[in-house]
Amino acid sequence: MRKLWNFIMQRLSIKLGLVIVLVVMAIFIVSVGLLFSLTKDFVRQRAVKRASLVLDNTALRIANIMGEVETAADNMAWYVDGCMDPDSLIRDTREILENNPHFYSCSISMEPDYFKQYGRYFSIYSVRDGDSISTAQYGSDDFQYFELEWYMKPQGLRQGCWIDPYVNTNPRADYQTYIIATYSRPLYNRMGYFIGVVAIDLQLKWLSQEVTKVTPYPNSSSIVIGGKGQYLVHPDTTKLMKETIFSDPDPRAKEVVDSLGRKMIARKSGVQQVVVDNQDALVFYRPIDKADWSMAIVCPESDVFSGYNRLLYIVWIIVFFGLVVIMLFCFQIIHVNIIPLHLLAHQAHDIAEGHFNKSLPKIKRSDTIGQLQNSFVDMQGSLSDYVEDISQLNNEMERRNRELLEANEKALEADRKKMAFLQDMMHQIRTPLNIIAGFSQVLDDNFHELPEGESNNIIQMMRDNARKVVHISRMLVGYSSDKGMLTVVKETFSCNALCREMAENYHLSRPYTVKMRFESTLPDTFMLHTDKQRVRLILEELLNNADKFTQQGTITVACSQPNDKTVAIAVIDTGIGIAKADRQAIFTQFTKVDHFTEGVGLGLPLSKRAAQRIGGDLVLAPASKVGAAFILTIPVEN
Repeated sequence: MRKLWNFIMQRLSIKLGLVIVLVVMAIFIVSVGLLFSLTKDFVRQRAVKRASLVLDNTALRIANIMGEVETAADNMAWYVDGCMDPDSLIRDTREILENNPHFYSCSISMEPDYFKQYGRYFSIYSVRDGDSISTAQYGSDDFQYFELEWYMKPQGLRQGCWIDPYVNTNPRADYQTYIIATYSRPLYNRMGYFIGVVAIDLQLKWLSQEVTKVTPYPNSSSIVIGGKGQYLVHPDTTKLMKETIFSDPDPRAKEVVDSLGRKMIARKSGVQQVVVDNQDALVFYRPIDKADWSMAIVCPESDVFSGYNRLLYIVWIIVFFGLVVIMLFCFQIIHVNIIPLHLLAHQAHDIAEGHFNKSLPKIKRSDTIGQLQNSFVDMQGSLSDYVEDISQLNNEMERRNRELLEANEKALEADRKKMAFLQDMMHQIRTPLNIIAGFSQVLDDNFHELPEGESNNIIQMMRDNARKVVHISRMLVGYSSDKGMLTVVKETFSCNALCREMAENYHLSRPYTVKMRFESTLPDTFMLHTDKQRVRLILEELLNNADKFTQQGTITVACSQPNDKTVAIAVIDTGIGIAKADRQAIFTQFTKVDHFTEGVGLGLPLSKRAAQRIGGDLVLAPASKVGAAFILTIPVEN
């Protein structure tokens, strides 16, 4: 018996014959009930697929148009960055409309006072009026465009975005009755600062035309709602921008409609049964990808099931032609049995197109078709693994290539900085050495002939330049070796005494037009327990910097105790100050405000590192009107 069963299961023709016999016996028993049940379910499923296809196609068309707007705005932003002059902006807004006939208007609006020759406001606005395009400059005290949502929202998000449709409120425009949807993109200059907004507008009627262009059924209608549920598209145009989906007048449908509205606002997709105008209807909804909008198609059930209702009238004719049904059903059985062959054909086509991840499931059939499908599945799995291995290998090679490229770029940048540093250092050392050598030759040749005052001046200048060489050497030694920096030698000393000594004994450079002052809110008995030598070196570096950049006025050493845990020593000068753009970089090694300034760009970075070694910090105080102030903070208990 088992052998007979295996023989039957391995023969497709025998199985088909047995199935047909069983179907003939049962067909008249279940045909009527099954026919109606399957038909209604099939009609409903087909309606869902049909409406979903219409929704997807419509959403795709809308996304394409919105994508064109975004692409045009992005291209405009890129182009404007290189052509930032008023005449080019006027020409560019017109060209956008000329090249894109479905765009309604385009504007480029700059920050206040950006083009000072045009006044505080500068907003170029080109609008399509029939077959012509008009361009004007807008912006006034009555129409401050930079306070509108289409300007402020992309500025805050720092990226392009869609603005919910609105009525144009420009008081000087005679087209303000149009409802428009705007895509705004921020503009930045090459330094990364925000300078304005480029905006492209679409009339809302294009959205209505797109969603109503194709309907799945004769009496179906379409709606589009915004992010707050307001109607953007509706068969009743009086509701646009005035009513929402939650203001449905039918109390019987309110709960269902509210549920539908919440789902649409939450950007969900699906189908829901509702009552519209006292008729049962199916609402198919889905979000629009590029904006916070959602669209829906309302299909009356009388349209959806019209074919099914007609079927009721001919059901008895189908019964009388039962034999024909049996023959057709037999054909269907054969078709079902060869479905795996169709699946294999489609799968082979997908593989030929390069899609290796769509695999077929294995089946439990032991006949020829089952063996063929299972073997095909095994083959496809092996092929997919092989392709995946190749893909991973390619990705790894790309990653390593990127790493090598980045390493090469860093090496080139390091070489460039190294060369610039060596050249600057040689210049900084060579200059004082030449001065010392020159004056030493003068003293050697004319020492007895020089007046005493002049010889003293020469000796003082030689000392000053020798001190510069020593200072540069100390910076280089401090940078090249951290051994000495790691050791903290603590001792107890008077904060006021050290700072007063530094202020009184510091030798200011010529001309002597700067006064040195010492101020303190601490008592002379206030003691610190920390590395005194390190504090001295930090203060000496700060005084050197203050002396270097101060030509007149005062240099003040000020001591204070901002709280119970720290002491602050500030070196304040009335010099040229530090530009805002340079304030973040002054503590970076080898960084100088300009290449003509003395030093190698190590003093402040090493001083900050030394301050941190003793548990404190060195910071630059907020910008003031005159000069600069560096603050050294030291822990009281260290």
